[in-house]
Amino acid sequence: MHDPKSPPDGAKWYWHALACAFARPRRATTAALSVPQDGTPMTAAQLALSLKGTGIVFVGSRGADIKGPSRRGAGVYAWDTRHVSTYEVRPRGAALRVRSAELLPDGALLRYSLGRLQIERRIRVDNAIEDQWSIENAGANDITFEADVTVDADFRDLFEVRQRKRTTKGRREPVAASGHRLRFEYTAVDGVKQATDVLAPVDAWQTGDGAARGRVAVRVSPGDRRSIEIDIRVRSTLPSPLVADRDWDAWQKTSTKFASDSPDLDAWIERSSLDLFLLSDRTEDGFFPSGGIPWFVAPFGRDSVMTALMTLPLRRDLAPAVLRLLADRQGKHDVPERDEEPGRIAHEIRQGEIVRTGGAFGSPYYGSVDATPLFVWLAAEAARWIPERDLIGEFEPNIRAALEWMEKRGDVDGDLFIEFERKRPTGIENQVWKDSGDSYLDAKGKRPRGPIAAVEVQAYAIAAMRSLAEVVAKRHAGWAIELDYRAETLHKKFERAFWMEKRSFYAQALDGRKRLVPDIVSNPGHVLWAGAASAAHGRATAARLREPDLASGWGIRTRSSRSKHYDPVSYQNGSVWPHDTAFAAAGMARYGDKAGAARTIAEMIAAAAAFSDRRIPELFGGQPKRPGVSPTPYPVACVPQAWSAAATFLCVRTMLGLSVGPDGTTVTLDPLLPDGVDRFEASGLRVGTGTIDVRIARKGTQARLVSVQASGVSVIVD
Repeated sequence: MHDPKSPPDGAKWYWHALACAFARPRRATTAALSVPQDGTPMTAAQLALSLKGTGIVFVGSRGADIKGPSRRGAGVYAWDTRHVSTYEVRPRGAALRVRSAELLPDGALLRYSLGRLQIERRIRVDNAIEDQWSIENAGANDITFEADVTVDADFRDLFEVRQRKRTTKGRREPVAASGHRLRFEYTAVDGVKQATDVLAPVDAWQTGDGAARGRVAVRVSPGDRRSIEIDIRVRSTLPSPLVADRDWDAWQKTSTKFASDSPDLDAWIERSSLDLFLLSDRTEDGFFPSGGIPWFVAPFGRDSVMTALMTLPLRRDLAPAVLRLLADRQGKHDVPERDEEPGRIAHEIRQGEIVRTGGAFGSPYYGSVDATPLFVWLAAEAARWIPERDLIGEFEPNIRAALEWMEKRGDVDGDLFIEFERKRPTGIENQVWKDSGDSYLDAKGKRPRGPIAAVEVQAYAIAAMRSLAEVVAKRHAGWAIELDYRAETLHKKFERAFWMEKRSFYAQALDGRKRLVPDIVSNPGHVLWAGAASAAHGRATAARLREPDLASGWGIRTRSSRSKHYDPVSYQNGSVWPHDTAFAAAGMARYGDKAGAARTIAEMIAAAAAFSDRRIPELFGGQPKRPGVSPTPYPVACVPQAWSAAATFLCVRTMLGLSVGPDGTTVTLDPLLPDGVDRFEASGLRVGTGTIDVRIARKGTQARLVSVQASGVSVIVD
């Protein structure tokens, strides 16, 4: 078993695992964070106050301290580099008592008590960090607020933050202090310069070995309020991200509105929309979502495509932004060091020193085997949802190049299946979403020899070609026929090769000798989501996913609890991943098991409610649900994480039973409601050629459409 305080082998850090408000108020939804007052240690999922602006990320404790240097991710990050490793404002003589903490679209608002002083702290994160303290004296006498400010910057590459020993060899300059200003500077071995400026009203900065320190003080009269502001700015000789307006009000106005009679469901939806806003950057084509904070604040292929697919019911403009960025970086050459091949879609795009200087894979890095079929699938689905924009015409050369890669380069041995095998030892070994080194195991606990054909990758390919064939049938009849033929040929072979008759379930993969990797895992849920199973096999798989060795009560485990490889606190061998569970729920409904889908979504709603801020992390423990016991957080999970936030809206789509015709003129609805929800409605849902308002209510044991109002699109009720 893995030490739960450490990342698993192969997810261990990233180049092993992936290589192995006072002013300017905004009217906004806020999310309260619970704050323990007894000093109880917390995991990263419980600990993190995670904030993101444009090109800058703040990760601290719930009280907004960065106690460093931390191996769990605390810090201020930019350009895949930790620009602040320690940041604390500590009052003298007494400790701050955190009364409340609220996440806001542009930062956070914290309230503290300090004797007779009441303190509000407004942290704003845009392309810099503003830390504003408003101190009010509720007492009868003058009080001086004095605090020590401690700051340090280690400029560690993001990939080495979780390692004990530093591997980068750049030069950190002596800390420079001038009046209220403090500057940290670092020059990487390739000459790239990074700097952090801190401006604070301190008496004088004390510098030398270790962190810099200064004292701030302000005298507050009875009933009066005084302010202190500390600013943090980051700089680099690397290109800066384009600063675009991050307008939460506009995001809300242009998103679908959802409401129900379940406070837990409504809070989960609200929280997830805000998390997606925080993680997304505005582009000319829409919003592009980063993977998650702190480890994955970068463009990702698989993550961004899945996020855009799941988020369509909330808003459609993530899809074209994702397609554009990935199309612009589609592989053009054979570069083994980066696993790049013509037509292949990038896995991730990084800027850190380790990547730049050859300590890991290059950037863009192309080591995911599923991003390419997922790209094609997203293009086809987005064309249905956004017919007014000719996405097929716009991206046809990229789609054709991706399809050619799937047929020729992705199929390593000519058997129709898409396989993965890295080209260099610095590349990712398991090039699928379960990318930890121990996520593919044979009966002896060894990694099967490759190249490996993963079950869900074949399903994505089948779904991509089927969906695209339907969408292009009227404009490219010959292409549609070709796509249909390829999809059905692959599907027939897929069913014969992957189905385990005695287990009534799909195998996880085929190894390099075309032998089954037979352990019971969650991956077949993706097959159902993609609609790639036969009707009989789909029904059997849906039933199997709900058996108690996979269904934990909080979601679907990544590996069966009956497996000898099961570990509920591992990364991907028994833990629960929300996006994985949402795929399973969608797949159950697709194959007629509405009751199973409803139970699974109810479990996800309960899991969200069990986390204090309704923010489901990247993953959590797979222990069975027990009364009064919350899910076990994974110590270094990303919080927030785009997949997890987007999973909410795939569950919404599953509840609506929503599918879209090839030309976007028809929408089909076949609703269900999870336990604890008797009414659900969506208004202003933009889909295809129009907009719909839908209301669902429980009638006896069934979910029924109470009302549907459609403009510009026809609605079919199943």
